[in-house]
Amino acid sequence: ALTLPERSDYISATLCLTKAPARLGIAGAQTRWDELHYVHIAQSGYIHFVGAFLPWHRYFLAAHETLLRDECGYRGPMPYWDEFADVADLRGAAVFDTVTGFGGDGKKTGVGAAAAAAAAAAGGGCIADGPFADLRLRFREDLTTVPAGDPGYCLVRNISECAFSNAAQTTLDACLAARTYEDVWHCLEAKPHIAGHWGVGGIMSNTMLSPGDPLFYLHHTWLDRLWWLWQSKDLVTRLTEMGGPNVPTANSTPPAASSSGHDNYFNDGGGAVTTLNHTLWSAGILPNATIADVMDLHGTFVCAEYL
Repeated sequence: ALTLPERSDYISATLCLTKAPARLGIAGAQTRWDELHYVHIAQSGYIHFVGAFLPWHRYFLAAHETLLRDECGYRGPMPYWDEFADVADLRGAAVFDTVTGFGGDGKKTGVGAAAAAAAAAAGGGCIADGPFADLRLRFREDLTTVPAGDPGYCLVRNISECAFSNAAQTTLDACLAARTYEDVWHCLEAKPHIAGHWGVGGIMSNTMLSPGDPLFYLHHTWLDRLWWLWQSKDLVTRLTEMGGPNVPTANSTPPAASSSGHDNYFNDGGGAVTTLNHTLWSAGILPNATIADVMDLHGTFVCAEYL
């Protein structure tokens, strides 16, 4: 629904982040885009399949918006991708327009640098058109970066209409009918969340590397909107309702527990359940926050309105 000038401004600001020099002192990061990528990769094992999934990504969206506005001069609305509207014609979605959108599907031309092998595991190839055809990413899944002199790996996509099917209205209605936070979190993460990632494919289908694709932010803003719609049905209860594990089943202990002996890495009181006091971290892009800080979209940490 953005006007063409608004689309252009948003894409220009995003391109700015892909070129703006890194500031946080993270080894291997050359740009602000690299630093955003690093923040997600570094925590990927503890921000997915846990109770903090929805609030952490709301916090991450705020970090992304802050950089766009404060460092790249963006003044327009923050867009989300209304994925339900594109279920019937995913490839025709406006977000894939090669002039006013984010470029199209990956071409079967290989991925260039060997560092892209993991990202391209789902197939596809480098996108060959649109404003991000020349985008190069540097961080691998293990947080190492491409070798010196290597420009980085390309943005890979592999669009799949079948994988996108869980973005349908029936799925959204089922999620929004959930009665508890844990129920809505499970539904949103497992269905529309996965649909958007795997529908785009390539980098987006890689749990760790997905923020390398600029479409990640439109997808997660859409998901955050769905969570807010659910919250808005009963704000008195749902602005303070939290739960779910703070460590995925595959990771039996918090990341600091085995290395430094701490048993309260997340500030959840030492327990295994996610609480409102759970710490949200972005390597210094934003100050650390708690889940309580981001629960209200009309609060002081996040101040926004979905249209």
